[in-house]
Amino acid sequence: MSSSVTERPAVPADLIEATPERNGLLEWILASPMIIFLLWAWVDLFAWLSPIPWYWLDALVGTAVFALLIVLPLGLVTHWIVTAIPSVFQRAGWELQFLEPVDEAKVPFTRWEIRTYRRAPASWARLWLRAAQGWVWLEMATILVGGIVMIPLFFNAVEFGFGR
Repeated sequence: MSSSVTERPAVPADLIEATPERNGLLEWILASPMIIFLLWAWVDLFAWLSPIPWYWLDALVGTAVFALLIVLPLGLVTHWIVTAIPSVFQRAGWELQFLEPVDEAKVPFTRWEIRTYRRAPASWARLWLRAAQGWVWLEMATILVGGIVMIPLFFNAVEFGFGR
């Protein structure tokens, strides 16, 4: 039996911030269940605490406050965290651009050495696009954590007689 170690070639590369198609519409659609649920809870809490007598005005003001104080900052923070550690999150939010020619068939086996990170210029549209990507990642993390947390909850419920 031979113990041959396959050596992966190292190629210098740049990471360029990825831009979703259609200005992030798909990302907002994917993140909408979580955002709509949180908005519903937020508007009810906002209307309960607000001195404004009209619920429709509370809903409008609460939605604007929610978008500017929760949706945008939380999405941007999540985007920043995920894109700050590309090796842990499988280059999520980045496109890989090799600085040397690489055969297409060998790309999955190539080790890349990052030289620079190039983010797209900041604008309001880009900030909302980054927030949309961040909310998609938040929703994915919520689903993953929820699936893991449900396992002990299931066994606790069965132990106390539920589901029999």
